[in-house]
Amino acid sequence: MTIARSAAIIGGGIGGLTLANALIRSGLSVSLYERASHYTPTSGAALSLQPNGQIPLAYIGFKDSLQKLVYPFYHWQMIDEHGKVRSTSPCFGEYVQRFGYCIGGTIRAELVDMLKAPLEQNHCLHYSHKVIDLQQDAHGVTLSFENHHEQKPVRVDLVIGADGIHSTVVEKIFSATEPPIYSKENIFYGMIDNIDEHTSIGPIATQKNTLTQCFSKGEFISYRAGNQGQFMWAATYPSNTPPLTSSDAEWTHTNNQRELNRFLTLFPSTHPVHQCAAVTDQQRLLHFGLFYRKHRSDGWHRGRICLLGDACHATLPYAGQGANMAIEDAVTLTSCLEKHQFQIEPALDEYYKKRFARTKRVVNISRYMGLFCHSQNSLLHVIRQSLYPKLMNSNAMIKIAEKELFQNCPVPMEFKKIKT
Repeated sequence: MTIARSAAIIGGGIGGLTLANALIRSGLSVSLYERASHYTPTSGAALSLQPNGQIPLAYIGFKDSLQKLVYPFYHWQMIDEHGKVRSTSPCFGEYVQRFGYCIGGTIRAELVDMLKAPLEQNHCLHYSHKVIDLQQDAHGVTLSFENHHEQKPVRVDLVIGADGIHSTVVEKIFSATEPPIYSKENIFYGMIDNIDEHTSIGPIATQKNTLTQCFSKGEFISYRAGNQGQFMWAATYPSNTPPLTSSDAEWTHTNNQRELNRFLTLFPSTHPVHQCAAVTDQQRLLHFGLFYRKHRSDGWHRGRICLLGDACHATLPYAGQGANMAIEDAVTLTSCLEKHQFQIEPALDEYYKKRFARTKRVVNISRYMGLFCHSQNSLLHVIRQSLYPKLMNSNAMIKIAEKELFQNCPVPMEFKKIKT
């Protein structure tokens, strides 16, 4: 019988941080190893923290802190390429009334700060630790780090690879893994502080408590995030290759600006993307290709080593579920270990069985949403502009939200207060 008394988590993203907190609450000895020397405040910028991400975080003790981090959406609106509103819906406000949790915008750095604070207090979060090798035997797993002269190998009972789409754990342990798949879409992603001071941006795109979308040459999306006046905008566009990158920051900024100028020519001057881009500081502008992974059906663990989050089910961002799925993974894995009294094999088997179908569905839905919403086919464009508002204003959307964001959220049902 193989029992986990100590665990090492590789990767300090949202999933890894959530898992570390959950496992510590269960009494496990936990160490989290992050390759970066520190967390960068602009890394990831903002994200949509949905109810199925908030509920598990509240369940493991962060409910009060979350209320300060999430900026709620009550309305949805669709604008056209000239920035005019074509459809609105109060659906997000109905979710709050019915389920008690909102769909909202969160600053990633603030969420990271919330999750890492208890770990730093417990001295179990280790920066500048890049794992280069993992060796397991019948009695445990040995981790080796890049700076092996100063960072001695570590021996633990259980290892969780939460190190993202380009996972070192996957590379070392899971043979014959297909590389990430490029979606043939890139994204510009900008953050603007103190949005109410930027009067050059029209009030439609910056509406309070509103998620704004536009489908024309790709997708434009904008929303407020956090509770200090931050504003996020993003725009996708089709491309045969991801953006060029360089270790030279100045070159990257220059290239991004050149690509952004070219991208902006696709839109009429009245489109809010021009206004947003004009006031976005270069240091707050991200530009990258969008990738996903083929959902692995050969299990998520090998012996004492398992995967979590993007390492095993990297998804495109169109359903806003990447971080939320990783949070669900963390709480599910912890509950499986607790259920099986920290016996590794049965716990990891059940974790995979519980998470496979749900995460595969989300990965597929996100991919198909991208194909449908971003298609340049004129007939699909007409169908999309008519169908999308009807869906957002339908009872079917409420039922889908209840099932996917609440009922299927992996915490005990008595913790979820759904009003009927």
